[in-house]
Amino acid sequence: MLCLVVAVPVSSAQVDAARLKTLNTRLQQQLKTYNRFPASLRMAMDGTSNAAHAAVAFQNMLPALAKPMSRPALAAKVQAGMAAVAASTSSVSTVSDSSTDLDLSAFAGFTQSETSTAWCGNSVVVGFNDSGSFLQTLVFGTGGLSFSGAAFSTNRGATFKDVGAMPPGANLNNFLEGDPQVGCTSPSNFYYAQLFATSDSAGNPISSLALSTSNDGGATWSDPVAALNKDGFSHQIDKEWLSVDPTNPKRLYLSYTDFDFTFNNPACPNDVRTAIEVVSSGNGGATWSQPTVIDTICGFSDALQGSHVVVSSNGKINVAWAHFTNFPIGARELRFTSYVHGKKPKGYTVVDGIVGGGDTFYLQGSFRDFLGIDMNIDRSGGPTDGTIYVTWDDGRDKSIPDIFGISGAYAFDDVLLRFSTDGGATWGFAPIKVNSDLQPRIGYGHDHYQPGIAIDATGKVGACWYDRRNDASNFGIERFCGTTTNGFTWTNSKVAVPSFGPEHGIDGLINSVYMGDYDGLASDYLKTNPGFIGAFEVMTAKANPDIKAFSFK
Repeated sequence: MLCLVVAVPVSSAQVDAARLKTLNTRLQQQLKTYNRFPASLRMAMDGTSNAAHAAVAFQNMLPALAKPMSRPALAAKVQAGMAAVAASTSSVSTVSDSSTDLDLSAFAGFTQSETSTAWCGNSVVVGFNDSGSFLQTLVFGTGGLSFSGAAFSTNRGATFKDVGAMPPGANLNNFLEGDPQVGCTSPSNFYYAQLFATSDSAGNPISSLALSTSNDGGATWSDPVAALNKDGFSHQIDKEWLSVDPTNPKRLYLSYTDFDFTFNNPACPNDVRTAIEVVSSGNGGATWSQPTVIDTICGFSDALQGSHVVVSSNGKINVAWAHFTNFPIGARELRFTSYVHGKKPKGYTVVDGIVGGGDTFYLQGSFRDFLGIDMNIDRSGGPTDGTIYVTWDDGRDKSIPDIFGISGAYAFDDVLLRFSTDGGATWGFAPIKVNSDLQPRIGYGHDHYQPGIAIDATGKVGACWYDRRNDASNFGIERFCGTTTNGFTWTNSKVAVPSFGPEHGIDGLINSVYMGDYDGLASDYLKTNPGFIGAFEVMTAKANPDIKAFSFK
């Protein structure tokens, strides 16, 4: 049980007691549903596991929140919005504003991680998990809670302004849980999707996804709209992905994992069900379709997770996801399917098997990493248009015995890639290694993990990932990016940020083994600019997790 002591300064006498009670009731119900699932499936959850951890932390904060406190200067600072970050002298930009990280607590609320980036023309928006937003909406808000932040740029990522917490809406039962996904259709129109816990008019809990919209380039955001309604007593919706249809800027797709404990689904009678599903909207997220089931598995030990949905130039829907047997130590494979709007997918192809890195769940430094997957599709309009790229971290090349690991071994991850030129029917050549260094045949190896991938207007492919090649002890983490024009040969360049160690368990609102599961990479959706931009988490010299962005061609 987490013991978190937080001295929370507020601008008024104290946080409203009735609001605290309602918020706490909602969070504890969410925790209760989470705890219904077996340990193996809880391990496979992403944002929902962080939400459960926040519920425990909230319970411990209640005594401090009930006390009268005052710090008017802080209230003015937060309510005025975050400051614009100073211009960068290189292609690395600061995204999140760290000046308020410790204003509400020395023990929590200073972590930004797990990023998604969208780029349209001169406008760039980055969404990220933000424990500081949770405290800000708790202390200064009047409605629900938010675990998400955002920043926007009007100069193609040279500078950013942190806009603070994503607005959770007036309903006290609203909880924006993070796992952000952002997209855009013009320099002004942006979408922000994330996990969402809310309730119906009778107060019954709903596990859902939320979509927020911005019509001013990410400077301001709407209240969330629920994209689906699942019974919050028996469902946990997790790990969503967002894609905008390039043939129709109002048509959106969200894929996700449904952890289903109803025990009465026809696909899994009298059993727990895990499914990859997709919902769509034809009106910019105002209303949503019923779910399309992509894949289903029954039982307590196997799992499906990590879906990615991407729409190709001709409007075809493409979905990739991971299948886990006997999670977390059993066999794994990457699956893929595609279908057209209004139809249902017919089966799937296997992109490749996956050899889990580290001890199959933890990497060295004891932080979790088992969902290092990304997929994107060439929309350049050139000869390579329609090529599908799937990348993932994989430990098949080097493994050594490890008496402390879950699996009894430690596998050193490389970033692998496969691509398909026939719509995913076949995946051609053997996996291609994206990182250019070789695992040493004798002694210790190096981890390369959590890749993101994008394709720009010229058909060039870019990728970025976390990399430990320059530390013989495999602790120091750096950021590397690379490009290819043929899919086979990759450049590799180190991003100009200092190496950092695996710092986690330092923020009382964050799952103690969590450093994020992904960081996205974007190209210009409008195809007016070549190149790539991607945000990512860094640890400062003081072990404060913040967000930077890197632009390259």
